[in-house]
Amino acid sequence: EASLKHLQPLIPEDVDLSKNIDLLGVAFNAAVVNKFNKNGDGIDTETALAVTDYFINKPTNIEHNKEKVVGHIISSSFSDIKTNELIEASQLEGTHQPFNIALGALVYKVVNPAFARMLEQTDQGEEFHNQISASWEIGFNDYYIALGSKDLNEAELITDKAQIKEFKKYLQAYDGTGKMDDGTLVNRLVVGEIYPLGIGFTATPAADVKGVIVENQQKIQI
Repeated sequence: EASLKHLQPLIPEDVDLSKNIDLLGVAFNAAVVNKFNKNGDGIDTETALAVTDYFINKPTNIEHNKEKVVGHIISSSFSDIKTNELIEASQLEGTHQPFNIALGALVYKVVNPAFARMLEQTDQGEEFHNQISASWEIGFNDYYIALGSKDLNEAELITDKAQIKEFKKYLQAYDGTGKMDDGTLVNRLVVGEIYPLGIGFTATPAADVKGVIVENQQKIQI
């Protein structure tokens, strides 16, 4: 299991966590690009490079409940899907292989102290070890259909609007099973205008991501 310590630079040094004892610095992978998640949704490289920076300053919440905001995103990057090492955007242009969208965030300890304590334990091998992960939230209107594979580079893309409408009933987002009657996978490639909205800290991420790295785990009672 690859270490998340490679994501440490996403917690900027100019945020003095020793002075801001009410803040917790965290970093995590939030989505996988060029691969469809458990909900049957995905984006390609071109889209990821265009929109990832817009996650910055967006809220983080608990289990996608937008009324349970516990922090905000402060940085964005990309990471290797196998090693979690950070990757420059210029290295990814034109690739069709999967990689992660990686983000850094600040969590407000005083808003939900119990949740903050869970985060403090998540990478220490304690009770909540790797029980909390992050899952992206995006807004969009348009999509293509991707048939036959969880990997975008192996899927058949359907871009014709009439055909998209025919396959819509199979999508999980519209109460389908994500499969045709013969077992062929039916996924949704998000395209067009896409709006990053934030992330939800969750025990059941849709993407193949796991864990959160935490900095400044000071046992200070506020």
